Amino acid sequence: MSLIIDCHGHFTTAPKALEDWRNKQIAGIQDPSAMPKPSDLKISDDDLREAIETNQLKLMKERGSDLTLFSPRASFMAHHIGDFQVSSTWAAICQGSPRADDVRALLAFMASPETASAKREQGMQPL
Repeated sequence: MSLIIDCHGHFTTAPKALEDWRNKQIAGIQDPSAMPKPSDLKISDDDLREAIETNQLKLMKERGSDLTLFSPRASFMAHHIGDFQVSSTWAAICQGSPRADDVRALLAFMASPETASAKREQGMQPL
């Protein structure tokens, strides 16, 4: 059995509500009374499903990959904007996963000796 994992994808089609929240957060740097709370961000499962199924998931199927680990588009993170509190709140919102245990299990598997031969075949050096 083979498993194709794309480990460097970016969620370039995130729902507009995420960008709107971020813009409010950036505005809140100058006007703290306008700073949104994380709970103000409302994105439904249907919004996420649509953003993924018609884009990243469609491309995964076309390319034959089984799993993609993706993060927000790099320029969207903009860690240089604001202070630690602004950046850490933004990172937590963007990187949070309701399936954290699944992610940890996948990373543990990828670091296991069982994957060493597959890594070598792909030109990687196992740790």
